[in-house]
Amino acid sequence: MSLAPIEILHVLAAVSALLLAAHLGGLLAANAGIPPMVGELAGGVLLGATVFRRVWPRGHAWLMPAAPEPGSSVLPILSFCSTVGLLMLLFVGGRELRRLLTRRDLRAVGWTSVLGVLVPVAAGLALLQVVDVSRYLGSANHLTALKIVLLIALAVTSIPIITRIFLDLGLLGTRLARIVLSVAVIEDVLLYIALSIALGMAQAEATSDASIPHLLGLAPDSLAFMLWHVVASLGLLAVAAWGFGKAGRAEQAPSRLNLIAQRSPLGWTLVSILLTTAAAMLLGLAPMFGALVAGIAASGTTRPELVKAQQQVEAVGSSFFIPLYFALIGASLDLVRDFDWRLSGGILVAGTIVKYGGALLGARVAGEQPVMANAIAVSVNARGGPGLVVASTAFAAGIVSAAAYTSLVILAVTTSVLAGIVLSRVLRRLPAAAAVLRDG
Repeated sequence: MSLAPIEILHVLAAVSALLLAAHLGGLLAANAGIPPMVGELAGGVLLGATVFRRVWPRGHAWLMPAAPEPGSSVLPILSFCSTVGLLMLLFVGGRELRRLLTRRDLRAVGWTSVLGVLVPVAAGLALLQVVDVSRYLGSANHLTALKIVLLIALAVTSIPIITRIFLDLGLLGTRLARIVLSVAVIEDVLLYIALSIALGMAQAEATSDASIPHLLGLAPDSLAFMLWHVVASLGLLAVAAWGFGKAGRAEQAPSRLNLIAQRSPLGWTLVSILLTTAAAMLLGLAPMFGALVAGIAASGTTRPELVKAQQQVEAVGSSFFIPLYFALIGASLDLVRDFDWRLSGGILVAGTIVKYGGALLGARVAGEQPVMANAIAVSVNARGGPGLVVASTAFAAGIVSAAAYTSLVILAVTTSVLAGIVLSRVLRRLPAAAAVLRDG
């Protein structure tokens, strides 16, 4: 079905405004030493319900209508672009895992990963015993799924954001970076599995669900349901890494059966993302976990033409779809109406303390000296993109309310900014500590 000229104009205006705001915000943030993601999000906030709707309600209603209007294609197209941006973000994040998981620093990575997850989750479980969070339920009205999402938000770490911070500070090739990014890999894979379980619980009653767990009749709160997600997640990761990794090794000639890779390496890369995402959905897993798996599998590729194709996907995503995704998150926020200072302040303070404390304890148990242990703990506290993914995905699935969604976004943004500021101050003002971090 073709679009009318006025609809095309409407879509172009909305996409252009969001992209301009996102890139301008990202540029200003980068110049200020803040993660560009924060600026892209802020650009969306200016165009969204927080600012633009209050300054010019009619203009906001036309640019980004709150609900699909009969015959309007703006929201479906923006939603599609946002979904593509989410998949590309996870694919790019997966690609960044290459050459990180080494045998060196195994003790530091192991203890920091274990305690960096167990301490926040244990503390979160204790808090959930005394704090009633049912008021923050979304439309799915599933309390267990809500609690899982809150626990994930306490423990998640951002691979892209901390990578960018290390790059800007000249720390990317250091032992600190290897430890932190390896920890982030392990934590995020585990936590995306948990997110898949939460989404499966919230969406289990959907009549349109054609996933295998739904067809098997697995109850969403059952042990079998959870075990299925764990086994399916690890199985998909293993199969994708074996299949795409084998196809992407430089010493392997392109298979004659892989006509797509021969004709268009870029086409094959896009198809691999879509197929892995579709496989994840068929298994009942979150779509973004499929994209993450595709990126992890692609990280082992050494064939020059496929590496170039992956870089092209990353370039298009970083220029168009990913900034649009972050801008749309900002546009969806109403920081006036939906801001709950108790929840936002509580989850920010508690989340920072338990994540920092767990990672610090893990690094010290592993035998790291205080300076290095502190830097590791500060770094893994940055939630960044994964934190926003958890928030936006849970909100779209009806797991969390608008107030909880806003608080989770604030947690992700604030911890990302704080990590960059603290590490930057250590490098500038503590020469002895800076030497340990750069040489350690």
